[in-house]
Amino acid sequence: MATWRDLSLRSRTEVWRELRGLRAAPPGSAGTDSGRRSTFQSALEQSQQLMEAAELAGPATRPVQLFYALSQGGRAIAAASRRLPAEITAADANDPAESRQETINWRLKGHGITAPGTSVRQVGNVTVRAAATGLMPGVALAIGAASLCPEEKLKLNDLWHLLPEALSVPLSTATGVPALAIESANKWSLEHDNCYIVTLSGGLSSIYAECGDDKEKIALFLDRYPTLKGYGFPNADDTTVWVPTDKPGKPLLNVYWGSPSEKYKDLLQATRQLKGTRYREEHDCWVFPSVGQMTDALHPLIAWWAILFGLSMMARYEPANWYAMTQIDSSPDANAIEHVLDQALDVIPSILLEGVRLASV
Repeated sequence: MATWRDLSLRSRTEVWRELRGLRAAPPGSAGTDSGRRSTFQSALEQSQQLMEAAELAGPATRPVQLFYALSQGGRAIAAASRRLPAEITAADANDPAESRQETINWRLKGHGITAPGTSVRQVGNVTVRAAATGLMPGVALAIGAASLCPEEKLKLNDLWHLLPEALSVPLSTATGVPALAIESANKWSLEHDNCYIVTLSGGLSSIYAECGDDKEKIALFLDRYPTLKGYGFPNADDTTVWVPTDKPGKPLLNVYWGSPSEKYKDLLQATRQLKGTRYREEHDCWVFPSVGQMTDALHPLIAWWAILFGLSMMARYEPANWYAMTQIDSSPDANAIEHVLDQALDVIPSILLEGVRLASV
């Protein structure tokens, strides 16, 4: 059943139309350099054609087209980015205990991520490992976001709940901290004019079951979200933290902050800018956790990148196991996999457009 959020989002046809409209006058650095311009235009064309091929494919091969569509779109983002080239500090390949300075150019080489663990029978156990350089970390730099920590192994179980679309059809084995949607922001009350309430939704069912009304446990959960720093709970024991809804098992969570600067006339807009990450539209803002050893929140573009890379590696190099995982009559993972692959058709053009916007500023 379609939600209000679903109805508020543009179709993939509309988003691709906007992306195509950028190509005659590319944004950012792609508009001032002929090499970047050519890459921006051709990479977006490849991305769109790969997405059109993915629409016609079934689960057996769709992850491959989806990942390479995202990858080529990432090259367009890098070409448009005003942040590249950039200097980074990376571990020395010959002596990991030493570090070295490296220049990351807009012409990115290599995936920037590997999949050291694909000989598995459950999709959640597929392991990915980021590199310090390459396309994925380069695109993260291009949009001003943090990438996964280099050389740290992560399972798809750790990342799956970071995809907002995956929350409605969850992977049964997923253990990661979920993405949270910013629903509303309001003054607490006339008596507490210096505070405001932000209501969060998303994958909160298991958190509610685990934490109940224990504010210390809830705080430990919220501490995983770097952009939520500074929140608080009122001292009164009877102050509502969990908000019941008419959807069983889908509670909302209230958190409290001191009111933002007076320059923000709209509390919801202020919350989206100060605490959230713009996802598929300006009004579609979510809060994302850090993952593994990260100190910053993981951007959803990078979460999708890592997951689709892992799935594509399964499809390419472990076809028998991948086939078994996607059998709807026998695999407990199949429904969640099908759902994510279907949703990616709509999500990828939107996050590419958002990536181009971020890279161009």
